Amino acid sequence: MITKDKPAATVRLSVPAIYEAASNKIIPIDTKVDFLPEDNCFFDLAAARTACALSLSSADRDMLESNLRAVGYDDIIYVTSRDDRGSGLYIASRTEGDTLRVIAVIKGTESDEWSSNFDVGFSAEHRGFARAADTAELSIGDYIFTRAIGTQPSFFITGYSRGGAVAGILAKRLCERYGTDNVCAYTVASPNVTISRQTARFGCVFNLIRDDDFFTRLPPEGWGYSRYGRDIRLSNTSDFNRRYRELTGEDYIGFDSSEPIDSFLCTVMKLAPNVHAYYKRRRDSGDGQMSMYEFMNHVADMMRSQSDGDTADAMISALSGDYADLLYFLSSGSDIEQLLSSASGIPKCSIADSHSPAAYIAALEGYRL
Repeated sequence: MITKDKPAATVRLSVPAIYEAASNKIIPIDTKVDFLPEDNCFFDLAAARTACALSLSSADRDMLESNLRAVGYDDIIYVTSRDDRGSGLYIASRTEGDTLRVIAVIKGTESDEWSSNFDVGFSAEHRGFARAADTAELSIGDYIFTRAIGTQPSFFITGYSRGGAVAGILAKRLCERYGTDNVCAYTVASPNVTISRQTARFGCVFNLIRDDDFFTRLPPEGWGYSRYGRDIRLSNTSDFNRRYRELTGEDYIGFDSSEPIDSFLCTVMKLAPNVHAYYKRRRDSGDGQMSMYEFMNHVADMMRSQSDGDTADAMISALSGDYADLLYFLSSGSDIEQLLSSASGIPKCSIADSHSPAAYIAALEGYRL
């Protein structure tokens, strides 16, 4: 355990560059008390706050490594994403008696990984996320192979957005291999990951989500998708807007209810009522036809700031076809021309604000057990 006379630390939470008014947030973590819960199958606010501090700072390597050391972990390695199928992964550990305590922090979406986010596949788990979990699982296996000699490994897993989805799948696999008692996972802003009906078996996995976050609703529940473990729903309390403004220096323009997302998902289900239709059913896209999977790949190009003239033309054409409502939703709170600009990446808009680290920090600070 962390020694009782160890002073409290301040843990810095990174906020992406889209929020230029404030580049980070400082949250005090009391390191005199171990953040690991006594019972990993009960939600613990200290564990949730620490998971947020780690997963939301993973975009800044120096900041994350400082955070890991602040909560008592060292021997840190970083495994880069080998291709667009992976996810960046940090692993750290400490030894307590005969236990090797391992932390894995999985990064959110890097530029080239957007297409993988929309590659759902036809298996029980989202194909893009499951492939990234394959890589993470191998990396953790390599890490503990030379470090867990004579010890029993236990795991704390976390990640934000795509990283949260990969973390959920990884935690489920570690539960199956090492037992639920040896795994604790807190994901942040995770999309849905599986069509399994046995998700509740993994009671040591907690997913911090916001119902007005578009990305946590994909792939659609109407296709049978959910997350492993238990969802912890964070709501916008009365002080949410003030806290968000303190974090970013800007007003919150995210969704204030789930209604726009519910409407969007209804449109999705009409255009593609199942995964097969998502890949195969072609709809009017103005000048031609495309499947929803093809449409979402154009969206992925825009997200990673790599859209070319063909992508912009296809999206502009789609404004007069069956995908028009989806495009207008994606640009909510912004100018659709800005969304289609190859230089803009993800502009400040309702979807971006609702999914942002700042929104999750503000919501978690107002959470009450």
